[in-house]
Amino acid sequence: MIGVYLGFAVTNWGEQRNRAKETKTFVKIIEQELDVNKNKIEQVIDYHRMLRDSARHYLETGKRFKGQPEFFEGIRTQNLLLSAYDTGIQTGILNELELTKIQRLNLTYGSLKSYNQFAQTILSTLINLEFNNSIDSQNKVMQFIALSMTDLVIKEEKILKGYALTKQEVFSSSPN
Repeated sequence: MIGVYLGFAVTNWGEQRNRAKETKTFVKIIEQELDVNKNKIEQVIDYHRMLRDSARHYLETGKRFKGQPEFFEGIRTQNLLLSAYDTGIQTGILNELELTKIQRLNLTYGSLKSYNQFAQTILSTLINLEFNNSIDSQNKVMQFIALSMTDLVIKEEKILKGYALTKQEVFSSSPN
């Protein structure tokens, strides 16, 4: 009986060690994925601020344009990565983390999912807007750009602040 018990104990110990390694690897992969997402946001946030401010300027001054406005070079929304987090959920490895870390990651990835959905909404709405030289059409386009870029910048700023909290709360100490 002692031999069987020791066999189970050694097997259990080995499984716990493997799970701890997997958890540590998972946390590193999550951190890398969030770093990529942070860099993507940092690359476009100033452009989105410029779009917001330029569209507001056009609306305030009544300035008109032919074709598309000279400041507009597309929306440039980013498709933020969610695969490491989704894998953590699917494999159950996410559950190996402390509850506070899981909660922080849920908040962070919830913001990323919201951003991706909002970016898709912006693109599909923009495609359906009528672009022509009429004052009404130009005002609608500028209003849409001003409003959507305001919301997009707010989401991007929230993601960057959330990233800083996630970095501090999840990655600054051991994964478990």
